[in-house]
Amino acid sequence: MLMLRKRFEDNTLELETRNRLYRIIEESPGLHFRELQRRSGIAVGSLQYHLDYLSKKSFVHTVKEGKFVRYYAMKTTKIVENKELMNTLRQEQPRHIVLFLLQKRFATNEVISKAISLSPSTVSTYLKKMVEIGILGRKKTGAKTAFFILDKDKVAQMLSEYQGSFLDNLVDNFVTVWNEV
Repeated sequence: MLMLRKRFEDNTLELETRNRLYRIIEESPGLHFRELQRRSGIAVGSLQYHLDYLSKKSFVHTVKEGKFVRYYAMKTTKIVENKELMNTLRQEQPRHIVLFLLQKRFATNEVISKAISLSPSTVSTYLKKMVEIGILGRKKTGAKTAFFILDKDKVAQMLSEYQGSFLDNLVDNFVTVWNEV
């Protein structure tokens, strides 16, 4: 803990551009490079330099996911511990699947596909990945397989805490309803 405190006492964040970038990452964990560029307005080369610097100084943790690299502030240890969940919630289609399942007790691939207007094969791919990383569970009933969220409270808390960073009306609507309950 002393080493963590000492790291944050150096002058890494004295530069305004770097400080602003770090605050964006801290407030919206799991953003990918292009989204950080859009939100910060920092030129691509300069952004890459500052992200590399923050990473080298252990202020930022990176996670490679397919073609994306996602960025997390090291101070937000809760997010680092739940980065698979945040990575999933940062993707629009998987996020919509999760939001649908939060409102239902469980649902089959076909039901989810119709509800969120995605092909069954696309939904199946996302469901398989979310089961593998431990966000969803599955229950076989005869020939059908139903999917459900393993820890609804954890998912809802993450959506609620970082609601503004998703820029998604479905998240806003869900959080409003969840907080009323």
